[in-house]
Amino acid sequence: MGDTDTITVQATETSMQIVEELYDRDGAGVTELADAMDVSKSAVHNHLSTLRTLGYVKNTNGTYELTHRFLRIGFGTRERNPVYQAAQSEIRKLARNTNAVANLVVPENADAVYLHRIGARDHPISIGGSVKLHAAAAGKAILAFRSADAVDEYVGRHGLDPKTDRTVTDRATLRSELRSIRDRNIAFDRGELDPDWQCAASPVVVDGDPVGAVSVSGPSDEMQGKRLEEDTAGLVSSAAKTIELELL
Repeated sequence: MGDTDTITVQATETSMQIVEELYDRDGAGVTELADAMDVSKSAVHNHLSTLRTLGYVKNTNGTYELTHRFLRIGFGTRERNPVYQAAQSEIRKLARNTNAVANLVVPENADAVYLHRIGARDHPISIGGSVKLHAAAAGKAILAFRSADAVDEYVGRHGLDPKTDRTVTDRATLRSELRSIRDRNIAFDRGELDPDWQCAASPVVVDGDPVGAVSVSGPSDEMQGKRLEEDTAGLVSSAAKTIELELL
């Protein structure tokens, strides 16, 4: 690889880091971005100028913010996802029938990405946000239907970092739980993603490939016991099976 290729990759990485920083900070100036990224102000300014010319960033009195141009890309990508297309009606039904938050989650590399949600309550992960697969019920449901070698590769490459003190962080414990999930077709999260939330999830598996998961979440003082382990679990599993049939 030549120097030009290396510079091009670094430039792209810097631009995307600026986009992420602007999102996280809800806007920022050149100096703030340069300090946060340990990059020169002139370099930050050049990247911002390019992003502004392309329509992805706007400048209001020295504060740079993202534009809504990203919506077209994000929503367009979601609309083209066949799992999303097949799952929308089932997610609506789940939210209505459980009176809780219903989610559609899809795998992306080592992450569980929250692609769609119906429900009035706030959720620890925003739409489009992600969490490592082992740290949430939906992610564990997906991992359970990957091969043992794929799970070992995931753990070896990404580790089992905790989100809370209840997150599974031991390889043997994870293997045991994944076997149980595979046998029952249901995964639970009892405060592993957020200490105040509990969740039931079921995988969407097509031709042996876990292409997503359906989950229902709620506050721990409401989503527990029979409501979580029987009522919600049954509805989630049924919804996942319906989506699988739609995808065949």
